[in-house]
Amino acid sequence: MSTTATISDSLALRLALAAKAVPEVGTKALINLLISQCGEPLSEKKFRSLSPKQLRQMFAEAGQTVERSQVNQLYAILSSAEVAAMEAPSIPPQVDLGGPVLRLAVSSNNQQQVDGHFGSCLRFLIFEVSAQGYQLCAVREVEEQLHGDARTDYLLSLISDCQLLATLSIGGPAAAKLTRADILPLKQLLPQESEPVLERLQTVMRSDLPRWLAKLLGVSASCEGEHECRCETHQ
Repeated sequence: MSTTATISDSLALRLALAAKAVPEVGTKALINLLISQCGEPLSEKKFRSLSPKQLRQMFAEAGQTVERSQVNQLYAILSSAEVAAMEAPSIPPQVDLGGPVLRLAVSSNNQQQVDGHFGSCLRFLIFEVSAQGYQLCAVREVEEQLHGDARTDYLLSLISDCQLLATLSIGGPAAAKLTRADILPLKQLLPQESEPVLERLQTVMRSDLPRWLAKLLGVSASCEGEHECRCETHQ
């Protein structure tokens, strides 16, 4: 195929990693399916316009049975800003953070990045945050083959012990369910490392607790007024 002879090294590596996510499909068949979906020539820009739903439909129309978790892995590899195998991070030895501690869930695809969407991320990273520090305390893989409300409920169950969720996007109905479960979604505009989000939360916790955060922690707020909800993290 002429397309494969002219693609960049970056695109070739992305396709190789993508083929590993769906090994039963095969590299050649996957490339042909992507060409039928995106058109020639293939490009990383075209891959970023795909959605998990489009990929599922692509395989279904081709008669290929691919698990939802594999499709999400494939989507993460094709759409990520950087070429990577989308691996989970290691959990470090745990320490006592002291003081009030909240839990932040991060919808993630690769290492400790906030780069996943609530409905299609590969895993949730669970961080503990206090005024003294923060630490990764759990990695929860998303594996269930569920749809609709059942899937939203399953995803919610994975982060039910958290007060906050950092994610690239979340649908309105899912966000409403999180809010009713006392989990506050923090939408991020662009993929990024988790550290900036964690550091902003830590800065807020070092000052007088704003009312929205005090409520999540179940403690009394130290500050008055309505200005406290305007911090960057809460927005």
